Amino acid sequence: MARPLEPSAPETAAFHGEIWTDARGYATVRLPAGAGRLLPPLEYELCDLEADSSVRLNAELKGGRFAIETDEPHVKVAWRITGRKEQPQEEERR
Repeated sequence: MARPLEPSAPETAAFHGEIWTDARGYATVRLPAGAGRLLPPLEYELCDLEADSSVRLNAELKGGRFAIETDEPHVKVAWRITGRKEQPQEEERR
């Protein structure tokens, strides 16, 4: 008798990088194509690399991207996002 597999426990996934804001102080971060879907709770870490600026989240993760903004234009920002990633269930072997 075949039984459904128990769902695998989600694991934590994190992505990070650096991005420059545009002339208006905005930037859109795109996660890698193979990143898959991150599940809540999501944790964003943003660090502006310029002393005279501050950075904040402008739009939360949706469709593999999120947006940030800084007080000044052309600021380099280090970012990190952490969330839960569902693991695909293994197919039953016959």
